[in-house]
Amino acid sequence: MLRFIFKLIKTAFLLLLGSAVAAKFLLESNAEPETEEIDLVAIFEGVDLVSVANPFYGGKILSLFGGVNLDLRRATPAPTGIKLDLMVVMGGLNLVVPEGWRVELQGKVYAGGFSDATKTTADDDVPTVTLTGFVCMGGINVVAKSPVEPVS
Repeated sequence: MLRFIFKLIKTAFLLLLGSAVAAKFLLESNAEPETEEIDLVAIFEGVDLVSVANPFYGGKILSLFGGVNLDLRRATPAPTGIKLDLMVVMGGLNLVVPEGWRVELQGKVYAGGFSDATKTTADDDVPTVTLTGFVCMGGINVVAKSPVEPVS
């Protein structure tokens, strides 16, 4: 029985890996610093984006076996807030927001982690970044920094 379970896990992993390789060649990012609604794809690679969009609505982020560093300190949030739809599988997302912004996780995290190091007041008028979607065997790290502080 245990041998069958390991074969099943191995087969599922190989299917996931094969799908990621196919997606690497089929999917393209649409994410430039001025893009108001991004489609960011990071498969087997790291992607850095510093947004200066005015306004910035959010978009979609796909990270398979890769990492994304998204800096929103220079972006102007849309009046409706920012919504990021995530699919992070065996990868990671590092999100940098200005001090005072609120980040809400409405998605699911499976066998992974979510770290929110922002310090937000109870004020409802602060810009809000809403994270939806899911993380599987990966992680999300959210930090708040001043606009002049370098990302490390």
